[in-house]
Amino acid sequence: MRNIKGNRLIGNIISLIVLQGSNYLFPVITFPYLIRTLGVGNYGVLLFCVGMMQFLNIFIDYGFNISGTKDISIHKHRMDKVNEIYNMILTIKIMFVLIVGIVYFSLVITVPFFSEHRTTFLLSFLIIIGNTLFPLWLYQGLERMKYITYFNLMVKAFVTLLIFIFIKNTNDLNLAVIFQTFYFILPAIISIFFVKIKLKIHYKTVRDIQKIKDELNRGKHIFMTTLWINFYSQGPIILLGFISGSRATGNFGIGEKVQGAFYGLTQPFTQALYPYLCDLYENKRGQFYLFKRKLLGLGLLFSIIIGITLFAFSEPIATIVSGKKDSALVSLIGVFSIVVFFSTANTLMARIMHAVSLSHVLNKGYSVAAIVFVVFSIPLTIVFREFGMAAAVFLAEGTVFIFNIRHVIQIKPTEMFHSPSQKEWVSGG
Repeated sequence: MRNIKGNRLIGNIISLIVLQGSNYLFPVITFPYLIRTLGVGNYGVLLFCVGMMQFLNIFIDYGFNISGTKDISIHKHRMDKVNEIYNMILTIKIMFVLIVGIVYFSLVITVPFFSEHRTTFLLSFLIIIGNTLFPLWLYQGLERMKYITYFNLMVKAFVTLLIFIFIKNTNDLNLAVIFQTFYFILPAIISIFFVKIKLKIHYKTVRDIQKIKDELNRGKHIFMTTLWINFYSQGPIILLGFISGSRATGNFGIGEKVQGAFYGLTQPFTQALYPYLCDLYENKRGQFYLFKRKLLGLGLLFSIIIGITLFAFSEPIATIVSGKKDSALVSLIGVFSIVVFFSTANTLMARIMHAVSLSHVLNKGYSVAAIVFVVFSIPLTIVFREFGMAAAVFLAEGTVFIFNIRHVIQIKPTEMFHSPSQKEWVSGG
């Protein structure tokens, strides 16, 4: 049994490496080309659109990438229960899509800020629809990642080819946005049929209002934590677009893309380990405690290596992505090399805290970080533009790191357990 679980974990890590690798590899391949063909200004608009969709998706996802994965992993051997969880989560997400969609379309149509690129902003909403219909949390919880990895790999390769064939100049901004939506829409369409035919899961709208309320109440801490995180992960692009214009947004986006590519190297491991951590916590808490200590040590070491590597290669990376020597971009990537250390370590520690049901504690740390970001981001951005925004992100991630490391280290098993069903975990913080 242990070998089966070990092989499944390794298989899911490999699948997530390929999946996350494609999520970062293909954009890394295309974004230097898009900068040159669309121009930094239009590329900034493209990033602004995608960033806004990712921020709005927080409200629709409601933290189900964490809570849904955990629930599915716990009940993965009972497909009737899995189907019930799937119905509940998808019902809530569709409900949120309708609400957010009405508000978003009303703003884009009426607010003058959106007038110059109104069609671009409207088209980008397809990203939200694709994200909603693609249940990554389901596949992660069931530990069935290899299938969707194949889907995504083929789609991303196809869309990347379309970008190089059809995007030729600054007039192709809307076409570039449409191709960006394909990254989300096409896997979602394939997934709908896969869930129904292969997994035998059939969607049925949940009409019990009380059950929906209970589910929303249960996930509120995870949602708030995700919201705080995105204040300084998706918020910078949006704030820069309003404060400093599309060019500063484009420059910041280049640095952030590079940082994201390095950050993405670690995510297959944290995502694949999360359902495994949840399973250990529920069934083998002594093993969980030992595994947590080893994982934390290795995770911090790997985070340091990732940060140092990005800093060491910041100059050639800046030259490759921008097509010229740009000392300012080198400096910006240097700041992001510190950010990538914090963000990588923070994601790992957050997964550990979610697994031991400390989401409410985690939420406090991220809420403080969000306040730090809000306080410093606007004045720093007004004075230093994209560099000020990068500094604000650094301060926010650093705040979270200090908070998380303190609490994760203090997670410990109680000295005595009255019975296997009464095991409790405590945090010294």
